[in-house]
Amino acid sequence: MGRFRRIGRLAALGCALSAAGCGMTGRASAVDVDARAWSEGVVLTAEAADTLALYDIEFFVRCNARLEEDTLTLRIVTLTPDSLRCEEPLRLTIPARSGAAALRREARATYRLRARMASPGTWCWRVAPTRTVRGVEAVGIRIEKSK
Repeated sequence: MGRFRRIGRLAALGCALSAAGCGMTGRASAVDVDARAWSEGVVLTAEAADTLALYDIEFFVRCNARLEEDTLTLRIVTLTPDSLRCEEPLRLTIPARSGAAALRREARATYRLRARMASPGTWCWRVAPTRTVRGVEAVGIRIEKSK
């Protein structure tokens, strides 16, 4: 019984720390991909409750030393809660390797500035590379309120 109580307390502490937000002004989510050969699309989602606010949206990839390219083109398909669909490419510039090879790099590209998520509900982005790529470990989206 004491073991379950400790696990419950640890879970409550984890929830409290997550709710504190660690000073982040927006939200981010990422999905792991096959670092040996990423070719399949992944789906990222975000809930839109405030339909009047303006947001800055960027996509990012986390990559390891196996990624040899200096740019990466992603195919972004946006699906709104009211079923509108938009597909477009997005090019990320991969930063040059510096330091230890075991360290991960992160490449970011702005997708939209001052965008309004006008439909309440779940927004989905399907992200896929335009060609098979090695060395990408995760892909994600970061959404922050515009300043």
